[in-house]
Amino acid sequence: MVFHREQRFSIRKFSVGAASVLIGITMAGQVVSAEELPTTQSNVVAPADSTEPKATEEVATSSPAQDKSTAEEASGANPVNNSEATPSTSAPAESNTDTPKQDKAPEKDATGEAEKRNDSEEKAGLPTDAPKGQESDRVDEKLAMRKMISVDAGRKYFSPEQLKEIVDKAKRYGFTDMHLLLGNDGLRFQLDDMSLTVGGKTYSSEDVKKAIEKGTNDYYNDPNGNHLTQAEMTDLIDYAKRQGIGLVPTINSPGHMDAILNAMKELGIEKPNFDYFGKESARTVDLNNQHAVDFTKALIEKYAAYFAGKTDIFNIGLDEYANDATNAKGWQVLQADKYYPGEGYPEKGYEKFIAYANDLAKIVKRNGLKPMAFNDGIYYNSDQSFGEFDKDIIVSYWTGGWGGYDVASSKLLSEKGHKILNTNDAWYYVLGRNADGQGWYNLDQGLKGIASTPITSVPKSEGADIPIIGGMVAAWADEPSARFSPSRLYKLMRRFADQNAEYFAANYQDAEKELAAVPSDLASKYTPESIARLKEAENAVKELDSHLSRSKQEEIDLAVARLKEAREHLQPTPDYQKVLDAQAEREKLAKSKVISIDAGRKYFSLDQLKRIIDKASELGYSDLHLLVGNDGVRFMLDDMTVEANGKTYTSDEVKEAILAGTKAYYDDPNGNALSQKEMDELIAYAKGKGIGLIPALNSPGHMDALLFAMEKLGIQNPQAYFDTLSKTTLDLENEEAKSFTKALIGKYMDYFAGKTKIFNYGTDEYANDATNAQGWYYLKYYNLYGKFAEYANSLAAMAKERGLKPMAFNDGFYYEDKDDVEFDKDVLISYWSKGWWGYNLASPQYLASKGYKFLNTNGDWYYILGQKPEDGGGFLQKALDNTEKTPFNQLASTKYPEVDLPTVGSMIAIWADRPQAEYKEEEIFRLMTAFADHNKDYFKANYGPIREEIAKIPTDLTIYTPESVAALKAAQDEIDWELSRMKQEEVDKLAAKLKVARENLKPITYNGSADDEEVRALVEYKPYLDIQTEEIAFETKEVANPNLEKGQRKILQVGIKGEKTNLVEISAQDGSSKLVESFVSKDAVAEIVEIGTKEAGSPKMGGRQVQPALLVTPSVKGSSALSQVSKQEEGLRPTQTKQPIAEQKLSQPSAQAVAKDNKLPQTGTTSAWPITLLGTALAMIGLGGRKKRKG
Repeated sequence: MVFHREQRFSIRKFSVGAASVLIGITMAGQVVSAEELPTTQSNVVAPADSTEPKATEEVATSSPAQDKSTAEEASGANPVNNSEATPSTSAPAESNTDTPKQDKAPEKDATGEAEKRNDSEEKAGLPTDAPKGQESDRVDEKLAMRKMISVDAGRKYFSPEQLKEIVDKAKRYGFTDMHLLLGNDGLRFQLDDMSLTVGGKTYSSEDVKKAIEKGTNDYYNDPNGNHLTQAEMTDLIDYAKRQGIGLVPTINSPGHMDAILNAMKELGIEKPNFDYFGKESARTVDLNNQHAVDFTKALIEKYAAYFAGKTDIFNIGLDEYANDATNAKGWQVLQADKYYPGEGYPEKGYEKFIAYANDLAKIVKRNGLKPMAFNDGIYYNSDQSFGEFDKDIIVSYWTGGWGGYDVASSKLLSEKGHKILNTNDAWYYVLGRNADGQGWYNLDQGLKGIASTPITSVPKSEGADIPIIGGMVAAWADEPSARFSPSRLYKLMRRFADQNAEYFAANYQDAEKELAAVPSDLASKYTPESIARLKEAENAVKELDSHLSRSKQEEIDLAVARLKEAREHLQPTPDYQKVLDAQAEREKLAKSKVISIDAGRKYFSLDQLKRIIDKASELGYSDLHLLVGNDGVRFMLDDMTVEANGKTYTSDEVKEAILAGTKAYYDDPNGNALSQKEMDELIAYAKGKGIGLIPALNSPGHMDALLFAMEKLGIQNPQAYFDTLSKTTLDLENEEAKSFTKALIGKYMDYFAGKTKIFNYGTDEYANDATNAQGWYYLKYYNLYGKFAEYANSLAAMAKERGLKPMAFNDGFYYEDKDDVEFDKDVLISYWSKGWWGYNLASPQYLASKGYKFLNTNGDWYYILGQKPEDGGGFLQKALDNTEKTPFNQLASTKYPEVDLPTVGSMIAIWADRPQAEYKEEEIFRLMTAFADHNKDYFKANYGPIREEIAKIPTDLTIYTPESVAALKAAQDEIDWELSRMKQEEVDKLAAKLKVARENLKPITYNGSADDEEVRALVEYKPYLDIQTEEIAFETKEVANPNLEKGQRKILQVGIKGEKTNLVEISAQDGSSKLVESFVSKDAVAEIVEIGTKEAGSPKMGGRQVQPALLVTPSVKGSSALSQVSKQEEGLRPTQTKQPIAEQKLSQPSAQAVAKDNKLPQTGTTSAWPITLLGTALAMIGLGGRKKRKG
């Protein structure tokens, strides 16, 4: 079942009644904790001056070249120091709102007052005694409103993946649309065809693209990307549509056009920027520059044509005209000429703005879209004398203004016929301003605003009911370099949805997912009782009203939880339980079992590594994790040429430098580095043993040899420097060193691509030697953590480009469980430690919530070569003990199975922190064996003997008899390659059978002349003995149980089939067979079944229940001899299922082996079968006499 809701849009007035008298009370008076919100929704209306910030710092002002008093008179207010949409950070002048600003109230009073307002508003606008039909209509009207999340993807680059994740959250929380600012200071969306023809001049697509890309980079060169492509946008729109989320694009003008204005100048358009008495606006087009205006219109036409049919609304912006050049008085400046002609203000400036706005609206409408714009420039100062704005423009009403910024009221705009989208800036959040005290529009401020300002509260309503089409909460990137924190954005979205739950649709995704998870073919897999419970819970979910609001989410969640519980508690039938057990066994065996060798610090020879591979194969490991770069670098490619920094570092130079660096780290007397030829041989050898290889080249830490090499190659100061100079770690601000490192790692990735599946690029323990093991903290403190994320993500991308799965140690990922930065989600996390005091690594639970999978590298299993107990952890005996104590799936800092997280396998590790320590092979093998022995159900059995036997099978089987070849094939087909070490005995038996079958291959033989010119001699075909086995059915014994309900059966002992061996003589001439002897080689074990005889209300005698006599009825399957039981008794016994006659399993020992014993066949009891075998062999000798040749 899929829960669908059609989007329905309506406008409805919500009366605020007596609450209207409360408009104007400041947000500052509503003190609400971001984490401790009142449970009752507050309907406090945000006042016009509620966005005034406290005075914290002065912003430089700029005055036109005229008398100050004239400028003040023209603006209608004293000059106010403002910055962009953000109100002044200095004390503002008095606002012209119709209610006075009130002093900050205590928290308790503010909360109580909010609740009173909420009560009065509900009574006035939403009567509780409405008829049921009207109430349903009212619910539908609320749900039909647009609920948008606005993302400033113009100033800051957002990747398609990030935007899709926001879409997913919008769907989950009940939003209807994502409002995407694509052109806002920057322009971060480019069409395939960007060619424009303006004023008879054609600008080629390529020229426009380059100019806009450069213009955006001039505004802010985002390291994460410049813009989205048309293909990416189309894919995003389609993805959002599948999630039921619309996309509303914005290309802002005539303000917020930095990138476009820069592009115009790059294309040769002169002076496109608005100029205010010699001060040029960096972001606003000059409406008197017709060519610049026409260029802008042509560009917007291009975008509107693309979005036609893909969305229904197109936002043309129209906000904050030249705020940067006019001290946030752009609208006053445009209107000033009418009242102060000849003073140098733009002639008919505001009239031209109205005409420009209406032209853009016309462009949007002729492409089948509805135009939308922000409110501040529309009928500024409530002055309607300049002209009329197109009434089809939807107004995104975000501010009621502030001191000196006198925008038209929402009441006036509504009365003029404009539809209103409430975009109250009480809900605003500027990325990077994450808490109180971090600037205006910080997250705490936005959360408090959401708590105190409901979706229906439109700024500057002047006491009127303002009909709205919906509400929009916004995240801005005024500081585009600030890190995007998804969790903070989602917190804002979730709070907005929760506080306005009646307007947001409930989420049915979990219900759909849980319904889809209900197994098929229930009757054949689970017990009737558990199926009945599941069906009851399933029907409850299916019967849910599909038009519930978020206020009813708890009802849905409860029904889904019950269905999930019923599904998870389905009781398998005995037969299906066997299937599940087999699946579980296979899943365990499919897990990776990895042995890690630190061959970066210490030299390991090719032979040593081969022996480790032999042992790994014998024990059932899947992979060898080989650190070839870890402090030292001990693997050299044939060609080590590196292209970086516009230079070519020759192969010999690089080899010499790295070898010198490795020797400077530790000059190993056993050797320095493996060659490419040796690595080729090692990989091939491992593959032949069923072992994969996972290479690791660590960075930006553990780079001692490479840092030394870089300096030798002329790269200066590659080391990080904190408390001291790090000998191990790369300076993330040294671009030259970073480029060289990435180029070198890329060469190694190129080599391993196609040879291995995974590449570990390290990223652990950043500058621990220079920070007292506080490297991650230092990175955050010095605002370098983002650079680490960029570096790590670039390495992950490099691996994926080459078809390799990126892997890294967990240390640096989301340090302290915080998402200040984003890491590539495709990385396999080698999780080894949660950290220690002061080293607060992300928990596995947090990383799992981000979607990561783990290779469990629990530090409990670590062994450091030469480590002794007095040296600390990592000594051999502790590692051996922990292979038993720490379960295979238990991640560091967790307890399994209480915490069961997605692991792909587990890895034990041998480290060489002291590279001079002696390598003792037997110690490594002890640890490897202990880990395998304590986790036998995860490790494959040793198939070495089987592989050896297969290797001995002749390549040409045509020279052997068909029967013996068939027997060999049967033995091969019988091999189960997925058995664990728990079943090693079965594997050994399979190997023995295969050996017997191979040794019993019978050559096709004949006697006599075979010359082509003569008649072929009579061929003598020697018969041979075939040993065949067949199953013996077990008998079933039924035992009456007076305490078991009548009709019920209970197995006390499971029956086991026996085995009978037949000695069959096979003719090599015509294939006929003759049974020589038959005997029981394995006794069957009877199955004992209890039969219930208890009758309801059985009579009792003397206070004791009468017990029926014990009835034992042996019944041999397939036998005609039946126990004499009455028809009635036999009817009580469940019908027995007939055992199928098993296929005969062939096993042929050689005829020569039989003859060798020189024994006669035994015709007596089965216990004399060896004598029988011997006699048969002797009889065969007589059959082998030469036949006489015809005369």
